[in-house]
Amino acid sequence: MNKVSPTRTRSNFSRPSSSRRHLALAVSAALATGAAQAQQLEEVIVTATKRAESVMDVPLAVQALSGDFLRKVNTDDIKDVTNFTPGVSGNSKDSFLDTIAVRGITTNDFGNGGDPSLGVYKNGFYQGRNGAAVTSMFDLERTEILRGPQGFLFGRNSIAGAMNIISQRPTSGEADAYVDLRLGERGIVRVEGGTNFDVSDSISVRIAGLHSREDGYSTNEITGEDFIQHEKSALRFTGSYDAGGNLTATLFVEWEDRDQSGTVYRSTGNGPAFATLEDIYGDIPLPSDPRDVRIDGPRNGLFDGGEVFQIGFELNYDLGWATLTSLTGYKEHDYGYTEDFDATTLTIFNYEQVQEGEYFEQELRLTSDNEGMFNWYAGVSYYQEDIDTEFLGQQAEDVYCNVYWGDTCQGLFDYYNYYGLSDYLVYYFGTSNWTPSANDGLIDDWNRTVGNFSGWAAYVDLQFEFSETLDASFGVRYNDDEKEFSQESLSARNGSLLGQVVQSGFTTPEGAISDTLSWSEPTWRGVVNWRPMEDTLIYFSVTTGYKQGGFNSFSLAGVPFGGVALPGVNLPTSFDSEEVISYEIGYKATQFDGRSQLALNAFTYSYEGLQSTCSEPGSPIVEVCNAELDGIGFEGVWNMALTEVLSFGVGVSYLETEGSNVQSQCTGGLALIGDDTICEGAPAPNIPEWTAYATLDAVVPLGAGELYGNLSVSWEDDAPTDWEPFTPVMVAAGQRMIGSYTEAQALGGYRSDNGWALALYVENLLDDEYYDQGVGITLPGSPYAQFDFGPSRPRTVGMRFTWNL
Repeated sequence: MNKVSPTRTRSNFSRPSSSRRHLALAVSAALATGAAQAQQLEEVIVTATKRAESVMDVPLAVQALSGDFLRKVNTDDIKDVTNFTPGVSGNSKDSFLDTIAVRGITTNDFGNGGDPSLGVYKNGFYQGRNGAAVTSMFDLERTEILRGPQGFLFGRNSIAGAMNIISQRPTSGEADAYVDLRLGERGIVRVEGGTNFDVSDSISVRIAGLHSREDGYSTNEITGEDFIQHEKSALRFTGSYDAGGNLTATLFVEWEDRDQSGTVYRSTGNGPAFATLEDIYGDIPLPSDPRDVRIDGPRNGLFDGGEVFQIGFELNYDLGWATLTSLTGYKEHDYGYTEDFDATTLTIFNYEQVQEGEYFEQELRLTSDNEGMFNWYAGVSYYQEDIDTEFLGQQAEDVYCNVYWGDTCQGLFDYYNYYGLSDYLVYYFGTSNWTPSANDGLIDDWNRTVGNFSGWAAYVDLQFEFSETLDASFGVRYNDDEKEFSQESLSARNGSLLGQVVQSGFTTPEGAISDTLSWSEPTWRGVVNWRPMEDTLIYFSVTTGYKQGGFNSFSLAGVPFGGVALPGVNLPTSFDSEEVISYEIGYKATQFDGRSQLALNAFTYSYEGLQSTCSEPGSPIVEVCNAELDGIGFEGVWNMALTEVLSFGVGVSYLETEGSNVQSQCTGGLALIGDDTICEGAPAPNIPEWTAYATLDAVVPLGAGELYGNLSVSWEDDAPTDWEPFTPVMVAAGQRMIGSYTEAQALGGYRSDNGWALALYVENLLDDEYYDQGVGITLPGSPYAQFDFGPSRPRTVGMRFTWNL
């Protein structure tokens, strides 16, 4: 494998040449996409370290997937890359980041007072949180997925890992246009395309767009409505300036409109909570098909919709001794979401979220231009986020009274009046006469949170080359974050005498309750690289990471359930920051004259203050608490061109985790068993021990073109659904595993030398029925029954037509 040329190495975030940009390969994801020409894998260039380098020379666990490969395997949004990235799991069929786990670390916070553990970036710009970060994949050059703490590669810190989506940039002086059309069952229509043109000798423009729609496949047997459908439209404008001098600049403008289903939950019919409901309401039928549901559905339907607009400006100036890079970004979004969380025909918990946000960022970075033994890069960054969200927790008055009081609401009031305790009713409910809610007998528990978050960071990374075979680097970063956060009960929208008793459990008659907190933390990283042979790298790294603390969105400090909160007296509850130290050893090598690439790594980490949802026994209020988690595992990827016709790739990961201080996250075990240590040592929930994938490509010349085909398979192992350890005692109490699954897809067709291609594809080739994740233990006397969510898409057949100019 050839080394990267000095010219390219000097250019910070430089764009690879046109021929290299159009390599048909999936990097470290296991695929040399297209033909394995001359029986040799092409060299893959990534910018994960702020310099253009071969992926095999980067001392990181980095996975790069080409835009061609991402189209070939029918990716829809950024979460789909989890299927082809060892150590990353948790794809889901919604706009949430919460399920994605990098080496077992995920974002477990249902509110907006915290931050994602996975940093998602597009062209280096931070993408934000739920409702804004998950966007469609179209007209991409590649993605780079980095595993482990990333504090030295982006302006915004990321503690679990980073996903950088890199779009195609204008190609000056070249015709570079394409259209890709996909048609399939259930009304699937997906068309994307892009083209670029020169405005002048120094200015080039690229315009790309996407429209995608699909009918749903999960039917509500009560209403006949189909869920897990979508309709999306997106447009991107990219302009570049390069006059051949020291200055280059790129402008990115992007818009996307998304309309799809909210998360689909399906009751299993098992567990003590479901038995409690059937004791009260009699038989509750389950859906007849594993992919269907029986739910009452939120009043406004089941939706996950949003509009996202973002603009980014990148400027690079060659100072001779270093390159100065400026990244300036702005993003705004509007987001609406609903779901039927209880997964039954009873109105136990309908959830709604209405959100709008703005995000601004500025990063300045210097990257040295030195071909000697010493190199470095250093930067400063700043961000400001404003997020305004309204949350609804909705429950039927009848359900609330029957489950928690053992009687109807009318009977509750009659009972206390009969025994002369009408004063009790007046004290708690303001009246001794029961009046049902005018809102169809529903309790609407609305609350609003407003966050104003800001922070800055400074970092430097120093690189020393001691010899041709040995080098090292050391980096330090300082982080400073501040959050101003407020909560307010919108009790005027309630309409029920029972009050705010579903989700928040408090009222704020004199206005919002607010607080301001700040966190600061230095982090560091050290790496030693040894190259015993020209095409072999062995590295060892020690990295620390940090994620700032935050505020709970549904609880206030010192306010009992059903209590009153006052400004200046009460404060929002908060949680502490996370810290991690991670050790990793890796091996990367090219074999058989460039026909084989092998990357292996092993790691161990220790998290302190892991942010995870929790609640007090018997309380519906969801909070975020801090726990500890240790993990150990390994990951491997092997790509190989077998012949001029066949190439393949495989990847595998193993992860073992062990939690401690998790009792507040483990209320099921605490209440059912009465042992305050039973959850200690349990693995992280919904995290599989094993994941794997494999891809096989074939290309056979035929006439004025070639036959081509691809077979891709991804697999995840069983995963526990709760913190509780998987033991016979806990199984009897309702603990369970979410089943393993295999997702296979195939594509085959003909590609002409004239630039067009026609192919047939099949998704979920085995028609495997599975769910994204699930919840196991549910307590006796609780209305929240055991469920799974995210039923798999059935086998889907379609065709694809592509035209390239």
